[in-house]
Amino acid sequence: MPLTNQQKQQISDFSDRIDLIEQGGLITDLDGTLIRQDGGRYFMPDPVSTGLQGIYNTNCPVVINSIRFPLSVINTFAKQWFSISKVSVPLVTLNGSQTGYIHKDKKGGFTFEEVESFPLGQKELASFISDLENITEGGGNALAFYYPRDWKKGEIIWTADPDKVAETKQKYKSASHVHAGDIKSLDQHLGNEDISMIFLLDLREDSGIPARHSDHKDFYTAKNVNKSSGAKNMVKHLDRQIHHFIGAGDTPMDVFLKEVGLALKVGRMDLGFECKSPVVQIDHIEDIGDVFNEIAISCTRSKILSDHR
Repeated sequence: MPLTNQQKQQISDFSDRIDLIEQGGLITDLDGTLIRQDGGRYFMPDPVSTGLQGIYNTNCPVVINSIRFPLSVINTFAKQWFSISKVSVPLVTLNGSQTGYIHKDKKGGFTFEEVESFPLGQKELASFISDLENITEGGGNALAFYYPRDWKKGEIIWTADPDKVAETKQKYKSASHVHAGDIKSLDQHLGNEDISMIFLLDLREDSGIPARHSDHKDFYTAKNVNKSSGAKNMVKHLDRQIHHFIGAGDTPMDVFLKEVGLALKVGRMDLGFECKSPVVQIDHIEDIGDVFNEIAISCTRSKILSDHR
């Protein structure tokens, strides 16, 4: 759907300023914002990649802010992204738990360079174990997805049932390793290395057992770590200011949208929070390509005016 005149005005009011290029940029979620899923395949629609190319052509910095782990971003999106960017990509990953850069090496492969990491502390790990015990003591089943700070280890999945290992491997192909054991051994294992994030999947609904302990959170990170703190840390590392950034997201986890100078909201899901800045509502992923085109035009115009001052 074409942008309305009001939306175009919202975009130009912010992106016409030279501050966007000199002190800001674009910080964006991936899945549901720029990336569409179809039959298990994840891809960036052509209008989005064209619009993103336009932003890169203005030398406007672009930061990815995703719940995904570094190896997942590399394996799924790095090739297409680098065909557009041609430069290393700043990345906020695992709900703000780890920030860094995706680089392309001389052999054409990709690697992740960590800038900062905020692993779970003992209290967060204890909270996770407590929630997991509540599920299993109630007769339920669960899977624990955890992500070591050592990004090359990728995604590891734990199950209490050895008979479910093969089935879990088949279902979650993104996992580097699936293993089984008791909760005590899992707790010991998690305490032996830095863990960036844990996701707890409660399977009690599948088993027909009511979920009596429904107040535990699904994602476990260090205290006060989320996609907003991660965005601020990366922006600070870039020596820029988040209120000069345009942010794009689609779910309540995209709390960095609270802090940016212009928010692009994709889809109709209720975010559950208010943004400090104007919000441009975008109903479909493909339409964000039109927004990027408008931003690129504004950035080019403001750069020309600045050069002639």
